[in-house]
Amino acid sequence: MHDHVTDAHTHFFKQLYLYAFATQAEVLHHLRTEAIKEKQARIPDIMQTWQRLQIRVTELMDRERRVADSIHHESLPAEHEAWLHALTSETLFQKTFQNLPVSFSLVDVDTLIAPQRTVNLTYATRVQGQFPSEFTLAALLEICLSPQRAIDPIQYLESHANSHVFSSPHADIRFLGSYHKEVILEDFTYAEAGGVPTAAIIAFVGYGYAPINVFQVGHRMILNNGFHRVYALRSRGIRKIPAVVQHVHNVELEFPATVAGLPREYLLQVARPVLIKDFFEPGFALPLKVQERLKIVKVNVSVS
Repeated sequence: MHDHVTDAHTHFFKQLYLYAFATQAEVLHHLRTEAIKEKQARIPDIMQTWQRLQIRVTELMDRERRVADSIHHESLPAEHEAWLHALTSETLFQKTFQNLPVSFSLVDVDTLIAPQRTVNLTYATRVQGQFPSEFTLAALLEICLSPQRAIDPIQYLESHANSHVFSSPHADIRFLGSYHKEVILEDFTYAEAGGVPTAAIIAFVGYGYAPINVFQVGHRMILNNGFHRVYALRSRGIRKIPAVVQHVHNVELEFPATVAGLPREYLLQVARPVLIKDFFEPGFALPLKVQERLKIVKVNVSVS
């Protein structure tokens, strides 16, 4: 569970909000719906600061036009090929990355395009606490690419017949699809309605596959998964990380319409989009205390 403080029976976590790159409407909405009341009372002052920051943002965007198109990346050393081969041989890896060609690269953190606007600092601190004392390349492979990770437990409730509710404090909880399953003898214990079961459907709820991965479109790389680990590593001074690279050749058919809420057109067409390094630019990110919430996935079975 996330660490939290209590005030008036409400739970909070610490957040870093990259408001310098958000629109005025986005900032206002975020502060009004996410921040605690204490911060909401300071909205006029925060918006004045945001207004002054826009001069720096504009200058930065002019000075660093197309910097996202020159991200440095290189192949991983040959001595790690056996470890990478074992990873790609795993069934879940193959199914997760079955839609696009993939490779492995050591990529520059600072010039990765960052679709995410917020950092859960409480969670990022917990991630940092799991890091080893020395960041060898072998250690970074485990941190960045290993499918194993500590995960929050998922709570379950059958709200009524054929309606199932799953919840987690981790925003990554998701529905992972449903599939036909051959019935075996052990399944009969779950046939609460009786009858003679001859077919079954299994539905999965869980978390995304753990390896840090990016989309490569032309010379750009857009972070797709592993944002908090990337932020935590950059906070410790790590500037190059191993990542799974998904190669996009047909943008209209292969690239998502949105990534973490930001549209494809912004991520791929704006000359200077948001980069990971912007979270470390003095004054660009606003520290907040944000109301803690659970993410809920509801699975309903309907028959016709």
